[in-house]
Amino acid sequence: MDDGNEGQSLIDDQASYVFVPYDNEREKPSRPKKKRKVSHAAKIEEDLSVGFVPLLNGKEESRYISARRHGYESAWTKLENNLNEVLAEVNRQTVDDVVRFLIRTDPQENPVQISTGLIMNGISAGASASIVSAVTRSLGSDSRNLIVSVAASQCTNLKTTLKAIIQKATNQSIASVDEDAPEYRQGVRLLNYDLQIVHEHVLKHSIVRVVLWFLNSEGLDGTVLADIVEVLSSWQGRIPLILIFEIGTSIDLFQEKLSRATIRRLQGVSFEMKDAAETLEMMFRTATAPEESRSLYIGAGLLKMFLDRQIEHVQSVQAFMQSLKYAFMTHFFVNALSWIIHPSSKSANLQTEQYEAIRNLPSFRRLVEDLVKEKQFLKAKKLLDSDHVLQETTLRLFRDGTKSMKHLVEAMEVLNIIQSSIPNKVHIPWSRLYLKGMAGDLADSSILKETLLSVRKLPSDIMIEMLKKASTIAILELDGAETDLYELTRSTIEGNAPLRSEYDVHHETLRTTIVAQKVQLSKHKATLSKQDADYSKIVDRIDSALKEFFGTYLINPKALPLHEIFLFDLKSPVREVFAAMPRQAVERALSAPHDYLDCDCCDGSANGLAPSQPPTALLYQLYLESGAIINISDLWSAFNAILGPEDDDAEEVKDQETLALFYRGLAELKFLGMIKNSRKKTDHLTKNLWKGL
Repeated sequence: MDDGNEGQSLIDDQASYVFVPYDNEREKPSRPKKKRKVSHAAKIEEDLSVGFVPLLNGKEESRYISARRHGYESAWTKLENNLNEVLAEVNRQTVDDVVRFLIRTDPQENPVQISTGLIMNGISAGASASIVSAVTRSLGSDSRNLIVSVAASQCTNLKTTLKAIIQKATNQSIASVDEDAPEYRQGVRLLNYDLQIVHEHVLKHSIVRVVLWFLNSEGLDGTVLADIVEVLSSWQGRIPLILIFEIGTSIDLFQEKLSRATIRRLQGVSFEMKDAAETLEMMFRTATAPEESRSLYIGAGLLKMFLDRQIEHVQSVQAFMQSLKYAFMTHFFVNALSWIIHPSSKSANLQTEQYEAIRNLPSFRRLVEDLVKEKQFLKAKKLLDSDHVLQETTLRLFRDGTKSMKHLVEAMEVLNIIQSSIPNKVHIPWSRLYLKGMAGDLADSSILKETLLSVRKLPSDIMIEMLKKASTIAILELDGAETDLYELTRSTIEGNAPLRSEYDVHHETLRTTIVAQKVQLSKHKATLSKQDADYSKIVDRIDSALKEFFGTYLINPKALPLHEIFLFDLKSPVREVFAAMPRQAVERALSAPHDYLDCDCCDGSANGLAPSQPPTALLYQLYLESGAIINISDLWSAFNAILGPEDDDAEEVKDQETLALFYRGLAELKFLGMIKNSRKKTDHLTKNLWKGL
């Protein structure tokens, strides 16, 4: 009876439905339309142009945010394409040689030795990925080639290396593969580091060559490398293997890591890459070459920091490209006036806050001060009071400033052409010229003076060749001196020696005289022919024109009004990213939390300890006062004395809260690696770090 009642109660609790069919199709309710979900955050992000936040205390309009974003994309995309083209051209010879080696090599011809390519990349290790991708694209039309790139970090031991090779060769996901999960192929149990998997993959897809590309081979352990070669050589008859090793030092040092038995299993061919310093110079030249459409220039201080880091830290050219990209991105991200660089924004009206931003620029203040010194009071007053006059002046100064920057770079290009045309003279790299020119130090430098002195001594044939190269720069005007030089040289008899000016050493003779038993040397100029005298006059005209040219266009960029819009030379944002000091930042935040929290309560007392400070900061300051071994009980007593209860009635509850904060602070210090448990005393902690060391 009880069972029946229980079954009846279960039936009563169950839900029931009544099915009523529709009489016709028209009565069927239509399927509701799906509405596309558009989140408010996504809409705001789209309005703010993908991550560019509003500046000017959040009052910047969306059109200016979008203009800054488009300005960054248009400025960097073109430069990035040019840099990638240069990098591809630099690696093209190496890529062609490697592709030719892979195509001509038949792995089955020599079952005893594995065909091996040794790429001498020097410090260009960062170009490895681009070379691998370029080789893959070159062989992409033939699906019978399989290229597997393995980094040195994946080759800690033989088992890990074989797993990485198999996973990449068979296009398996590393995360989806169990550690030692067996695979069953035709009833045979195969582990995930068994090369039989690759062998079956080769047979299934009719692969004719498997290229194992080891990136940064210097990081491979010699024992692991010998084991890898030994295992791979045993599969040479079944898997068509070709090995590629990238070497940063030399073949001799690479061979020292291998045993003689391992070396006998390899048949190597070496490939040379272009020198990293030469590649960096080409990339720098491309990034700073004069262009008509360039509107943003990187300052000398920032570029010098990039080059110094490339040399001191032996970084790749990709790191240089990333540094440039971050500099471009930083300028457009933090500069509220960078929207002016965008070509389609020249006619837009400015906001009230943007007018104030322009008037607060240091270069604008110097401009107004100069106007006051020149007693142009009305013009200075209009710039300060009239927004319309300020907008017109800003756009005009921007156009004039970018034009002056373009002429500055072209003047440096003329100087580079001249000094590279002078024989028996050390060629100064473009990077050095550019850094001096952007710093405003080139006009009075010894480089310019020595170059102009050498020009006066050039013979006519070299002078003509130099003027032909320099004539490609449109702003260079020599007042018809080049035309007169051509006519003078054509009038000379063919086969004669080139004309020489009076400044040439060939027209100087040394005369020795003895006076009062003392030898005196004196210089005397030989008599010039009529043609040499005419050539000397032309040389004087060229010298005067060059001096005037360089004096006009070799300016200091930071002396231009409103240069903050088109010139970026802030080191601190880039230094914090590419040369970050996280430990120093953490130590400062814990020792002086007021600098980061910006609150009055954390200022603390005279000794820097206050209950309002974060518990971890308090523990860290007590940690600094302790020795190498810290007694947890003493540390708790000092901590509780600061954060402990003032009222005895709430002592028990307050002690529990303080103890929880104490344990959490210790856990955070332990997470930062500052303390660890002492092995000698269980109730003590060992100090790991000292501030400033």
